Amino acid sequence: MVAPADALANYVRPALIGLNLHSVDAERLLMGTAAVESNFVNFVQFGRGPARGMFQMEPATFDDIINRYLAMAEQAVLRDALIALASGSPPRFDALETDHLLAAGLARVRYHMVQAGIPSALKDQAEYWWVHYNCESPHGLKPADYLARWEHYCKALYPDFY
Repeated sequence: MVAPADALANYVRPALIGLNLHSVDAERLLMGTAAVESNFVNFVQFGRGPARGMFQMEPATFDDIINRYLAMAEQAVLRDALIALASGSPPRFDALETDHLLAAGLARVRYHMVQAGIPSALKDQAEYWWVHYNCESPHGLKPADYLARWEHYCKALYPDFY
């Protein structure tokens, strides 16, 4: 398990700063995403599913980010910044189980690909996660789960965020 305070200090905030994509809203969104996706402990998807890491990224999403989005010439600076976060080069999908800095960076890039800006309100961030990260899956976790896990894992880090 990675304690939420350690995740914030050692992985989420440094990844956001390293990518030059830091904002308080992005920081809170990534913390909520880690809380709902992995409980800061489940770095391999239940039931032998394909998702890996603190943010439970799937191989298709990883490949899309690395091989399509970051391969665009206009994303060269972001690509280089992400590669600098990785413990190995090139970044590998199987590294997400232990390379939490890379996982945080990839999660932020995934949200960066969304045209809509990150909302500031917690309830709106739960919906944003569900639409843009969870892809409105009819199975599994919902915005209410995001809010419950935020309350459990993240509230102490941001006591005034509601």
